[in-house]
Amino acid sequence: PEEAEDMRNAFGSILATMHSLIKAMTGGRNWGEIADIISHAGMFFSGVLVAYIFLNIFSILNIVTGVFVDGAIEHAKRDRSLMIEKQSKKREASANHLMSLLLEIDTSGDGNISEAEFMGSLSRREVRDFMDALSINPSDAANIFHLLDRNMDGTVDIVEFVQGMEKIQGEAKSSDIQILCMQMQHLQDILYRFNGIARPAPSLERRA
Repeated sequence: PEEAEDMRNAFGSILATMHSLIKAMTGGRNWGEIADIISHAGMFFSGVLVAYIFLNIFSILNIVTGVFVDGAIEHAKRDRSLMIEKQSKKREASANHLMSLLLEIDTSGDGNISEAEFMGSLSRREVRDFMDALSINPSDAANIFHLLDRNMDGTVDIVEFVQGMEKIQGEAKSSDIQILCMQMQHLQDILYRFNGIARPAPSLERRA
């Protein structure tokens, strides 16, 4: 019979069986046709073939997915490392630029900037260009100096200058504004307690 001939051709030997299974997996032959041939030997063998096809396809999909996921994770790690390195180099370049600027402003050479030195440096083009880059108006220079002078000793040292200027650069972040609001509320609480006045409850209209 024709069915028996098809069975011999497809599964007559171990080599023929392997050949048929490889064809079914690689698309060399429709696996449905092979399933129809083996069904003449019994539904059990058809079920085994279907399970074989399913498990192999599932395994291949897992391998391919794993390769792509691993590649994406490694790519993300490299991008994160490059971003961190770029930010580090940017901060280092900014600190070096601020250091050179401080040396130009510090005419006395004592490592500290007095208010007179800071105000006098505004006549220099490079200092004005730096202030313009930070969107700082020269008329606000005195306020900027007092802002940098964190310990209020009348001079700005290297640490105060570099850290203060780095914070001034760029736009204010939402977290910076929230921290400022919390500090203002804390200061108000201290003033209310100092004066013995009960803090008024915030109105619903103000919250809205």
